[in-house]
Amino acid sequence: MKKYEVTLHGKNFMLNINGEHKKFGFHASRFVIAKDMPAAEKIAAIMIHKHPIIKDAIINEGVDSPKIRVTRTGEVNSLIYFFKKGENGFEFYSEED
Repeated sequence: MKKYEVTLHGKNFMLNINGEHKKFGFHASRFVIAKDMPAAEKIAAIMIHKHPIIKDAIINEGVDSPKIRVTRTGEVNSLIYFFKKGENGFEFYSEED
């Protein structure tokens, strides 16, 4: 199994922030172990979808549903994976400017 860094970009996320509904996008990286690049991308996307910030706050689904796409995937060495694997944050930006 190989170690990967997968960078994802989310768009059109209508989130309930302190009772206010706003549309956001985000950038996030996930470090995963997988047999190949497509498997790493799938694992990273599942991790994003299951994250409580995303899962519990999404308001819009259906026709105007949020989108997540992989922007970059690359193999990383064991040392980078070891130090970065616990990072699971998001960099949000407003889409309502």
